[in-house]
Amino acid sequence: MSGNEIRREFFRRAKQGVPWGIVLVYLVFVLGNAFTIPRPEGGRLLVVSQVMAEAYGSPVTAALVQFLWSGLLGAALWTAEVPFLMERGTLLGSGAHFLVTAAVFSLAGWRCRWFPIWESWLCLLGLLLLLYVLKWSVRFLEWQSDIWAIRKSSGLNTAEPPWKILVPYLLLAAAVELLLPPALMLVDARDFPVLTGVFYPFLVLPLFCFFSACSLAARLRRWWPVYPPICAALTLPCVFLLYNYTALFQAWTAGIAALVGGVLGTVLRKLKGRRTEAAKKQENAERPEQTGDSEKN
Repeated sequence: MSGNEIRREFFRRAKQGVPWGIVLVYLVFVLGNAFTIPRPEGGRLLVVSQVMAEAYGSPVTAALVQFLWSGLLGAALWTAEVPFLMERGTLLGSGAHFLVTAAVFSLAGWRCRWFPIWESWLCLLGLLLLLYVLKWSVRFLEWQSDIWAIRKSSGLNTAEPPWKILVPYLLLAAAVELLLPPALMLVDARDFPVLTGVFYPFLVLPLFCFFSACSLAARLRRWWPVYPPICAALTLPCVFLLYNYTALFQAWTAGIAALVGGVLGTVLRKLKGRRTEAAKKQENAERPEQTGDSEKN
């Protein structure tokens, strides 16, 4: 894409991300207050923290300030895919985007009083970096798939064994499901483990399994169904070593997310194949016409 097209795409996605950022931030506050024990004073569902309301002198003013910062954060997160549309400097652009997003997240958290202690800010910033690393890893695997498809369409040797494609996904799944929970537990809060109790099982784990399975199914037609049960099985060691039997839902979360992602990847692969075949048929249909015109001339 050209520079002007990338800029237009950036602003288009930023506009889409503003309302999503606002909705997600306020949804976190509403759900958090709904399940807080004891309930807030008067049974009200607060959309801003009490500390922020006191700092700005009014809950309404605090809500408006959080409204603006939430929209800006949503715009930053929603444009994370734009650097991957660049023809050159993709990794550098994505790294710069992470730094800008981290700065916006830090400023929003400081102005909205989201971080009661600096350790919570540091942990959430590390989680943001982890999400970017996972995105980079999935993108790398997708690029490998594109290279394989180009070689195949060009008639080059593409006899790559299935295990060679599957192994990187399994290693990445093992790193996320076996090494990440202990690492998060080292920096997690003792009284209320947000990272290992909320963000990992309900956000990081399903998103990783979904997107990695989607990428794998786009590359392997027959072997990708072995990936969801492996993802489910890899959660079991940490379930019994770090959690307890009540965390067995993580196995179902990982398996179902990977299965849904695999089905979506299969559908996308078929649609891509149909478009390729239609383009080839159109090209072959145009060739005789061009040949006839050249002969007449």
